[in-house]
Amino acid sequence: MARWTSSLQEIKHISNVSQQMPIGGIAEIILQDGTRIEGVIRRINQGNNAGQGGWKYYGEVEIETKDNNRRVIDYLDIKSANNIWSDEKAKEYEDLGLITIVK
Repeated sequence: MARWTSSLQEIKHISNVSQQMPIGGIAEIILQDGTRIEGVIRRINQGNNAGQGGWKYYGEVEIETKDNNRRVIDYLDIKSANNIWSDEKAKEYEDLGLITIVK
């Protein structure tokens, strides 16, 4: 579960990661500690508490890696996110049974 934050710096960070995050497809997520995670975007969840008790925000992404592990990653733990879709990557992920290319 993503952490709630009301810190202006962390709210800006969530906004920046949100702009970088591919809506779907194949992504590379780089964590704050430098760890790189590559996989298929399965779910994105972000939002706020509608101002109840003061504005708070959160964001998270679920990514499925080549070895079929699903990881839910808090936006606050992400340094950057990149769309790495290519024909070659798509073929690789289709061969692994993680996506289906519709022609």
